[in-house]
Amino acid sequence: MQATPLIPYRTQLNYLPLKRNRIWEIDFIRGICVLLMILDHLSILIEGYFAPSWYGSAFYAGAVGDSFSLFCRQWVNGDVRPIIHNIVLFFFFGVSGISCTLSRSNLKRGAQLAIIAIIYSFCSLFAEEVIGISSVTTVFGVLDFLAVCMLLYAFISWACHGQPYAISTVAAGIIGIVLILYFCYVPPKSTPKIFAILFPSHDIHGVPSLFYKQSDFSPGDLFTLIPYSAYFFAGVMLAPILYGNRKSLLPKLDGKWNIPVCFVGKYALLVYIVHLVALAGLLSLITGLFITPGNFGF
Repeated sequence: MQATPLIPYRTQLNYLPLKRNRIWEIDFIRGICVLLMILDHLSILIEGYFAPSWYGSAFYAGAVGDSFSLFCRQWVNGDVRPIIHNIVLFFFFGVSGISCTLSRSNLKRGAQLAIIAIIYSFCSLFAEEVIGISSVTTVFGVLDFLAVCMLLYAFISWACHGQPYAISTVAAGIIGIVLILYFCYVPPKSTPKIFAILFPSHDIHGVPSLFYKQSDFSPGDLFTLIPYSAYFFAGVMLAPILYGNRKSLLPKLDGKWNIPVCFVGKYALLVYIVHLVALAGLLSLITGLFITPGNFGF
């Protein structure tokens, strides 16, 4: 006679380790944002560092390369870029906020990212002070910003006992505070420079900050908690509504077609760390070998 199991079969299934499926559209959106960032940084490198070596201080119409360099200059200094830039940042930081709600190790991830961010900042300082590449020192860039947001999320999650809608409510409150400070408060000139990680170097009207210049604090990237943390916590706020069941919203659209972009999104941190060095190295090699032999552009 066959013995009856102590635990019903259906209950046993709940304890079997299941494969965690990534939500493809989150990786896809992040991948698109990273690819657009790479193109943007390519334009900045050409406009600020290489085109002057190729064509002098003035660009002369004619060659295909010159036309592309002129396009890069117009893009970097045009009025459209700030709009597109903010849209891309909203989606990138937003999906980062959503990803935090789907992870159980934000304290560990945030701490690891903070260490990487510090190393990255020291490398950027080395590149400027020792190698001589101007305006690349990054004190509070995207890695630092995301590390702080992850750690803040980990604390909020702990304080709210992991309750999704309680976390969402706190996120909504943070967004409100951030927007009020951004639109209604101007830090005085006496504000300590350490608060440069909080307040942007220009207000919403483009008026420079009274207490610091970005060129003095972080000549490279600078992503202040005001207003960009509102983007991050918008993702946190919407996550229980969009991904309360931890499943894709568009499962029927998933397929092999999105693998390359999703790959970039999945490994966004690695791509971010290496892409500037790779782009600068490639452009420098092209410059030194083919355009201005012996002069590598820096």
